Amino acid sequence: MIARMRADTRITQRDALVMLGSTFRFPLEIDDDGSAYLRPTSDTTLEVHVDEEDPLHPLVLTVWHWKGPKEALLARDQLRTLISHKTGWKIIVTE
Repeated sequence: MIARMRADTRITQRDALVMLGSTFRFPLEIDDDGSAYLRPTSDTTLEVHVDEEDPLHPLVLTVWHWKGPKEALLARDQLRTLISHKTGWKIIVTE
């Protein structure tokens, strides 16, 4: 199950992955197809990409949780608080 949020920062996908991974010590994983994501917990992944659909919040953070929708929303809320507090980014929930 997934939950999304957006951040008000102008940063590349690669720089966001490196910064979040090193700041929070989330392991970086790369799939066979080359896609990269962070693993905050064993049941949660965090994908990061840039999408100019919302020019005020171009960084999209997608939280995947393998147990279910309630867990995905809880993980999103926890990550939102953690990331915004440490980075100073304003993060809005999009779903």
